[in-house]
Amino acid sequence: MHSRVLIRHARRGFLAAVVVMLVVVTGGSPAAAHWNGTGQDIARIHMYPYSYNSTWQAPMNKALANWNATSSPAHFYKSTNSGSTITVKSYSNTWYGTYQRCGGMCMYVKLNTRTINRDASNFSNFVTSTLVHEFGHALNLAHNSTTSIMNTSRNRNSMTKPQSHDVADVNAYY
Repeated sequence: MHSRVLIRHARRGFLAAVVVMLVVVTGGSPAAAHWNGTGQDIARIHMYPYSYNSTWQAPMNKALANWNATSSPAHFYKSTNSGSTITVKSYSNTWYGTYQRCGGMCMYVKLNTRTINRDASNFSNFVTSTLVHEFGHALNLAHNSTTSIMNTSRNRNSMTKPQSHDVADVNAYY
């Protein structure tokens, strides 16, 4: 009887060791990811077609293309049936862009012309970076301090694409 108890404990110890090894080998738990869980239910996100002058339109389209080019399920596209909108105008607030969820399949993104025009040294990149960041929120990504499009201290004049950390977080979430 005593030997059966020892064997049972040895098996439990072996299984616990295997679980610990799996966590270490696979890189930890999802707690290491930077999610906020306030984004869209799926990674295929549509928005009502926006139309601005070419100074704004080209970098905004680039933001969609930059997420769509990643090895993640993220896909942003325009649809006249969408309730999601992107609005570009001057706001008195201090932010460059903001994301707001209006349902599992709906979002409102605003870009602040006042702050972007004031602070951008590379206007096109700054707009692209800001919108890629807001799309990251739509994909449930939270702010973080890593080398990431979601880092609020990133250089918006040069970082315009989701980084490997951002793509990994989206892949882990969806």
